[in-house]
Amino acid sequence: MFSIYTHVLLRVNLLPVSVIVSIVLSKRDVIRLLEAAAEFDARPSEYHDAECKYLYRNKPEMYFDTIFASHGGIMETYLKDASGDLRSPVNGEICGLFFFANVNKQGQPFPCSPFGDTRLLVHVEEVLRLTPNMFFADFHCMQNNKDLHHVTIVLTKPGTSADQFCRRCLPRLDSCANPFLYRDKDDRIWVTSAVFVDVFVTEDLDIMKMIKRGVAEIEYNVPTRGLGKTSQGGEKGVKTGNCEHCDIFSNRPMAGVSGSYEVY
Repeated sequence: MFSIYTHVLLRVNLLPVSVIVSIVLSKRDVIRLLEAAAEFDARPSEYHDAECKYLYRNKPEMYFDTIFASHGGIMETYLKDASGDLRSPVNGEICGLFFFANVNKQGQPFPCSPFGDTRLLVHVEEVLRLTPNMFFADFHCMQNNKDLHHVTIVLTKPGTSADQFCRRCLPRLDSCANPFLYRDKDDRIWVTSAVFVDVFVTEDLDIMKMIKRGVAEIEYNVPTRGLGKTSQGGEKGVKTGNCEHCDIFSNRPMAGVSGSYEVY
């Protein structure tokens, strides 16, 4: 079963909107996608799971300067765009902040960033304390690199509108028994090395207070690669087609996307 959803494409320059009807994956569909992601993750890998101590978010320095100068140190959530699978049920429905969970072979966050020269690191335990409910949302590879696959995990605060939406539309993950980001019997958090784990945190974060409490820190002058920045929408973040691992609904249409649009 699947549902029909209307994707509204808003021009950045506020010209007239255009509407495209596409297919949104049902909860049953997303469960099938979860199964495909778990199967991909279980393939023999050169690297083992690694301990995850931080979730981290890279942006240009000006992004963080604005948060401290104009928003009282509050990092505010934004509406989920159409990155990943254009048919994902979370697109345009819930707000959040993307963090990265993976580490390199030395157990440290990756030294370079494609998203900006400044990095916020938050203790993973602090994030899981604030948003303990975990859901699976997406499995995809990028159009510019089919060898690298991503899974999207959504973290919610119990009882919130985002939590209620995810309960209806996404499969729940057991935080102690899933292949991507999990807690072991010794209360340590581990992350897979077989896929990139993108974590969408659905609460505003008071990063000023977190830094003062010692549960977060900011690193400057992080080496960048590529554009060194991100924006909502656009072609590069959209799921590729014709992938034997993640494109399991290739017979279904997607909404159109253009780099000159933001997609909600």
